[in-house]
Amino acid sequence: MPRYNNYAYIDGVNLHLTYENLDWVLDYKKLLHYLQNKHGVVTAHYFLGNTPKTKPIYDNLSAYGYNIKLKEASLIKMDEKRCPKCGCIIEKPENRYKADVDSLLSLQVISDLQNFDKAVIITSDGDYDELVKKLIRQDKLKLVFAPCKDGCSKLLKRAAIDKIAFMNEYRQDLEKN
Repeated sequence: MPRYNNYAYIDGVNLHLTYENLDWVLDYKKLLHYLQNKHGVVTAHYFLGNTPKTKPIYDNLSAYGYNIKLKEASLIKMDEKRCPKCGCIIEKPENRYKADVDSLLSLQVISDLQNFDKAVIITSDGDYDELVKKLIRQDKLKLVFAPCKDGCSKLLKRAAIDKIAFMNEYRQDLEKN
């Protein structure tokens, strides 16, 4: 029996979007080991959108030991951008997928509430503020581990109080070599 029985809930959409814009690459294998060794995580749920491009991602994450939770993604058609002066196309339309995993992640936490000691929530999204408050009231929150301090919602920071840390402050432990 493990010493701790903590679960991690990872908003993979939020995590991926954050690391697209940073100057370093997160090593997901190192992240899982960090969660296991430093926070007693025995189960790590990773939530992301199910798109043609994400299959290799979730195959890798699954091989590392993450429990993958997929949400159907919606195709969003983007309009081309035109120069307001001459009308020339300055940016071609690029369709993209969007998957809001917030409700799926929150429901999973609530459904698992009796199965874990503490939860680690990985996101910087303010939509989780009420979930975080609920976990704190029930003494079930270990940590909110936000990808980046600057991009983290003020609502989330306020809700987590002193139970928040930022991945970019642990870059030396989590960066891909």
